[in-house]
Amino acid sequence: MKEAENYKEELLRHRHYFHMHPELGLEEKETSAYIKCYLEKLGYEITPVFPTGMIAELPELKKRKKTVVVRAEMDGLPMEEKTGLPYASVNPGRMHACGHDGILAVALTLCGILSEEKEEFPVNVRFLFEPAEEIGEGAKRMIKAGALDGPADAFLMFHFAVDMPFGMAVHEGQASAMIAGIGIEVKGKSSHWSEAHKGIDSIYAGARVIQEVHDLNESYQGHAPCLVGIGTAHGGEYGNIIADSMTLTGNIRACREEDFQALYCLLEERLKNTEKETGTKITLSLLKEPVLSFANDSEFTELAAGIGQEVFGERFILEGEDELFLAGDNAYRYFQRTRGVFLIFLAAVPGKEYPLHHPKMELDENIFPYSLETVYQMIKKMGKVC
Repeated sequence: MKEAENYKEELLRHRHYFHMHPELGLEEKETSAYIKCYLEKLGYEITPVFPTGMIAELPELKKRKKTVVVRAEMDGLPMEEKTGLPYASVNPGRMHACGHDGILAVALTLCGILSEEKEEFPVNVRFLFEPAEEIGEGAKRMIKAGALDGPADAFLMFHFAVDMPFGMAVHEGQASAMIAGIGIEVKGKSSHWSEAHKGIDSIYAGARVIQEVHDLNESYQGHAPCLVGIGTAHGGEYGNIIADSMTLTGNIRACREEDFQALYCLLEERLKNTEKETGTKITLSLLKEPVLSFANDSEFTELAAGIGQEVFGERFILEGEDELFLAGDNAYRYFQRTRGVFLIFLAAVPGKEYPLHHPKMELDENIFPYSLETVYQMIKKMGKVC
């Protein structure tokens, strides 16, 4: 490959387009059209994945003995961007605040490089342009469409993080958390506040539920990071009426399954006590099947550490399982079926360290050529050892 810095203009061109045109999961029509047009010009064979995803391979590389599968997410988030960047979102209420625009830019630029090197590149690369990652729908659709059919010897995914400036990290062993959305329904009894004795206040009970969640997080001693979080609370219609119902939604996150199960059981117990004390009916449920954790393959982790040190020097970090964080990904479905590795590129902008999913989140664009070089080298070396 040429010097990665030579591709910076192309990387930024792709990234700025995607950043300006974010779309939500399963609605990524413009994003999909842009990717498809670019890949067809390069000679890629494309398998559509309903409704907006695609699987792409170069016919010349499909003859190789080994196949490395590379995932790139497409969807943005339902939020209003407040960065003030010249390439800020032009789609109201939509923003790429999780770095998927950068992932797509690296993946597409890499597609172009492989088309230039298709005669000598040693391994087949199957690109997965995955929709709806943010809502946990993408991976199962990709797999159903054949993402891992035929040879799928290794899987590679990468993200951009903004908790630290320029660098790279990879975890030894487990690399993600187990997550499930929860719903809590609180049923009371409606009445006018002038006759409060005839009602059962679901909002008061809901507030008690929130306090119980807070106390549970304070008291539970897990084997690794874990928590219960409440993100929404809705109840009532008029200020002079006792609300007969309240709905709360949130999530349970745990790096260890035993902590996940323990938190769920303890929360159930606390809600039963709240139910008795308030006279309400409280129901706890999982909104979807849990997103499971996944672990990096040890051999691929060793490769990543070597390449990371070459490309990033002292800015590379090899993290142990005691440094796990509470992020999850539906990519566990790929890891269940083949060996894989998850790379993290650190891209905080100094002085603007807003977290992911924040309306002012920015990425340090200097990271892109380095991440491109790393992913390119990883694919070549993974193909030799898988």
